[in-house]
Amino acid sequence: MSEFQDQVEFFREQEKHEDAMLLLMDHALLKVTGLWRASMLTKLHSYPIDSSWRALWDCVAVDHKALSDLADETENRIKFQVARLIELRLIYPDGTRTAMATKAVMKFLFNGLS
Repeated sequence: MSEFQDQVEFFREQEKHEDAMLLLMDHALLKVTGLWRASMLTKLHSYPIDSSWRALWDCVAVDHKALSDLADETENRIKFQVARLIELRLIYPDGTRTAMATKAVMKFLFNGLS
């Protein structure tokens, strides 16, 4: 595994499940979370300069334009929502979500479809 992926796994082990509750109350944030995927990211390098969350995110560039097209939202709105998700540590810079964020998305999908 790369140093980048090792750090992603380190942060995955530190997940705080209560942060995902916000997704159930914020439809716009939930929408972006549901659309989050690896194709929205370009890896810039595999070696974070330190072990911080911010340094890990500095290893990738987010394609806010592609995400805004999928979400049918303005690019500025998507930048804001992605920044919130990063700050809440609900998404990872490898294109995955926290386990509870995934559960929130699935709960919304199944409740919305029934």
